[in-house]
Amino acid sequence: MHRQPKKRQAASGRNPNGEGSIYQRSSDGRWVGQAYVLTTEGTRKRKFVYGATWDEAHTKLVELKSRSQRGIPTPDRAWKIADYLPYWLSAYVTDLKPTTARGYESAVRLHLVPALGTKRLDTLQVQHVKTFMNDFRVKCLCCTAGLDRTRRPARQCCSAGRCCKRYPSSRQIQFVHAVLRNALQHAMREELVARNVAKLVRVPAPRYRVGKGLTVEQVRKLLAATEGHRLHPLYVVAATLGLRRGELLGLRWSDLDLDAGTAAIGQTVQRTAAGLHLQDTKTEESESVLPLPDWTWLVLLDHQERQRRERARLAEVWQEHGLVFPSEVGTPMEPRNLNRHFAALRERAGCPDVRLHDLRHTVVSLLMELGVPPHVVQAIARHADVKLTLKVYSHANLDAMRQALGKLDGRLS
Repeated sequence: MHRQPKKRQAASGRNPNGEGSIYQRSSDGRWVGQAYVLTTEGTRKRKFVYGATWDEAHTKLVELKSRSQRGIPTPDRAWKIADYLPYWLSAYVTDLKPTTARGYESAVRLHLVPALGTKRLDTLQVQHVKTFMNDFRVKCLCCTAGLDRTRRPARQCCSAGRCCKRYPSSRQIQFVHAVLRNALQHAMREELVARNVAKLVRVPAPRYRVGKGLTVEQVRKLLAATEGHRLHPLYVVAATLGLRRGELLGLRWSDLDLDAGTAAIGQTVQRTAAGLHLQDTKTEESESVLPLPDWTWLVLLDHQERQRRERARLAEVWQEHGLVFPSEVGTPMEPRNLNRHFAALRERAGCPDVRLHDLRHTVVSLLMELGVPPHVVQAIARHADVKLTLKVYSHANLDAMRQALGKLDGRLS
């Protein structure tokens, strides 16, 4: 008679394959859970979890296996924040504009790595980010970056033991938080973390200063102070077209159609640690064609002829780049040199508190005051959203408000 073989009994206390196991480590008494799970390399490897009690280790082990069963891989390597952020910069940030990449690198080097570098990427918690942001708000930036070490001893503050308490602005706080949030978002895409804990931490939104611009009289004083100078046409273009500083310095003769009276804004000059860069404009909306006012058109015609004579006189040293407002030898102008020239100019004109960018505010604000439709002003200013035009740049002057309230007074009195 044929006998059926006996079924093999599972060994006592042994889990089926894939279930993992939990044991207590004799060296320190901690409980260790282990199981084979899917990893980010696409293979199954044994991974460990730890707890002070059996229940804690069991809970972590169940979560580890559950993620693997749902197809969510476990990071094959335990990244530290100090290791992951430089990797992220090299892998993802290099294709950004130089000024943006420099800002990301500074935020990582000066703030994120020193504060969070020892934390593990996959165990970073919301509370860690909250604590970091709270500490960052009361952190002296001059002390952190050693900004005044190269200053003359009489002007030194933090490096000489006299803390200046230069705390970060709300915009700087938001930027550093955004850098961490973006880095963790990339870590999620690479399946190195399960969630982006930085998204769960709120930071105050910056309050942008409303740009009021200059009065017409101030603009006239500034332009009169530059009459006859080689940069006079630059200030005329700034005061009539509202171009940004980098756009002024990046403007090429090939961008101008003086027969049709138009200007196409296509590139900008930016300073980075590696030097000056000619790059695309800020946004796609920045790349547009603007009509030249008659006065600006005549000034540019004269400037073109003056530059031709200047180029001929300096033929031995002139380096042609096709720029409308180059340096004195034809190369892209250093933005800081333009700032220095404008600083001296505003003193001569009796307008010590104005900035070069205020000329851009002036163009937008005057157009709004003249009743130009907001969508037309947006196109001239080349803003991505008309809300920005209305919120940041426009303002109601006292006369306009008085006139409006006068109508209300006449109706109610």
